[in-house]
Amino acid sequence: MQTLNTEDFQKVVGKLAEFMQYCQRLKPADPYLIVNRNSPILTEAAIKAAENCRLDVRKLELSADKPYKHFPEEFLGLLRKRTPRGGMGLFDYSDHPDWSLKELGARIELLFEVVEEVPISWAHSPGITLDMAVNGPLQFNYNALAEEAETMLQKLQDIWELHITAPSGADVRIGIPEIVKFETDCLIIPPNIYGKPGKFGNLPIGEVWAEKGTFIEVHDNETEKKATQHYPVKLTANGTWICDVCIGGYDGRINPEKPVTVEFKDGVTTDFKCDDPGPRSVLEEMLTTERRYGLQTVLEEVGIGLNEKARLTGNMLEDEKLRGTCHLALGNIRYHADMLVDKPTIKATYVSGATKEIMKNGVLV
Repeated sequence: MQTLNTEDFQKVVGKLAEFMQYCQRLKPADPYLIVNRNSPILTEAAIKAAENCRLDVRKLELSADKPYKHFPEEFLGLLRKRTPRGGMGLFDYSDHPDWSLKELGARIELLFEVVEEVPISWAHSPGITLDMAVNGPLQFNYNALAEEAETMLQKLQDIWELHITAPSGADVRIGIPEIVKFETDCLIIPPNIYGKPGKFGNLPIGEVWAEKGTFIEVHDNETEKKATQHYPVKLTANGTWICDVCIGGYDGRINPEKPVTVEFKDGVTTDFKCDDPGPRSVLEEMLTTERRYGLQTVLEEVGIGLNEKARLTGNMLEDEKLRGTCHLALGNIRYHADMLVDKPTIKATYVSGATKEIMKNGVLV
């Protein structure tokens, strides 16, 4: 059973109120929705924080005792028809680590088919834990982090290519298409950077990233029907990514002697290997997705962590925010897998032809 003492509970309440104030920029009387997925104590703290901010708060329970393939229409319909100004989805998978990967498709639907289509500021917490809230990245100075993220975004404007290397042996060059822009979860203020009415970002916050998707019609080989699904815009990566820290969808640290190695050619995943069956299962899910929809898995995202309170825990929701790290994400239909490296060196080439080192051995320049 989840419990917090009074002092820790109030500490979390205070930080969640800061987040609503500085990152979501909400005002008194704004309607606010808190969704509880096996996270009762944090839900209670979020309700108290919203009340302290004088928001008009409402709670919704996602109580199924198995992973959702699609979230209930009660939830999705509420967002579409009675859209609150802000909201927060608290998904704690501590008791069921495998649910994180199994609910991934439903979460992708929620974010790209619902949240981005309505004028809402949405905090997305897939994998949040009490420890993360009390002792980790939730305990950051939100005002300071929001200001730093804005400065970082200025450095990342007009990027043409990133060259990323890391002690793991990773060495990859990533072309950033003109239509793909960098954004941050440190300021979740709609509309989003691509002009969609709603914006979402992770909670805990603490990264800047480049990613864009589009909706396409695909043939589902499992159902033998056509469907409209979200598919990523390809970042044109070439090289090798050796991930020896953690990978999204796998609960735990990667054994550095058995890393995840992914090869990229023009942004397409051409090969992968991992001798550890745990993280390898995430990559095998990628192959399942490719067979089902007949589409290539591509490099979907590049992200940089900024949060000094984040720790390496084996939980990607926290780990990808860790200051001094960088992650790439593989993407396909209903599939997204972040792969983290520590202490990278990142060199940027701009559209103008100028070059600049923005991180050296994990230290922001």
